[in-house]
Amino acid sequence: MSATQHQEATATESSASAHTTIAENVKVRSVVSTETQSKVDTDSAAKMALLMSRLGSTHSQIDEYSKHRQAEISAEAQILLQKILSETQAEQQALIADAQIRCDGIEEQYKQGLQRHVDQLDLEKRLNALQEQILEQARQNIDRLNEEANAAKLAVLKEAQHAVNVKVEEITDQAAILGQEDAARQLQSTTTTVITTQAKSAAETHVEGSTVLHSATTTSSTS
Repeated sequence: MSATQHQEATATESSASAHTTIAENVKVRSVVSTETQSKVDTDSAAKMALLMSRLGSTHSQIDEYSKHRQAEISAEAQILLQKILSETQAEQQALIADAQIRCDGIEEQYKQGLQRHVDQLDLEKRLNALQEQILEQARQNIDRLNEEANAAKLAVLKEAQHAVNVKVEEITDQAAILGQEDAARQLQSTTTTVITTQAKSAAETHVEGSTVLHSATTTSSTS
């Protein structure tokens, strides 16, 4: 037996961490669960801990990016909404001013007689019809703006989900390589990592969750 040996540790670990991000009406929940039973040297354990730390950092970075983009979208939507309201108010004021001028003209022209009342009634009907058109147009613009804002937020979530999947694949590949290195040093290791990410909005809009499962098993013995 050699006088110098690697320090070895045999352990079974099972852990799960959940991370939830809420921005306005959009909720993102990420769950990372890991179960490891291995007999590895201390260098391999440190490398694996570093990989899991990088995974947690990846989730934090994606969350920050999602919050930032959603805040930008909300700010843009608020500006457009204020513009619609301002334009609607201006149109209403112009309509009222025009109606007042018309009423003054009718009042002056038909001070004596039934015709004045008939004309005022017609003008009131026209005013009400135009008012309804303005309000309906404003409602349509606001609904369209909300739909565009929700679509933009959903696109951000999908982009963030894709980025998480890419990072997870990179880290699981590195974990597999680490397992192969352990096998070369005649150690036995079994590692299972499950990463699940789900996103859901309060408006009943769903982003499909993704699950990445990695299992690496290496066995060797010496006589």
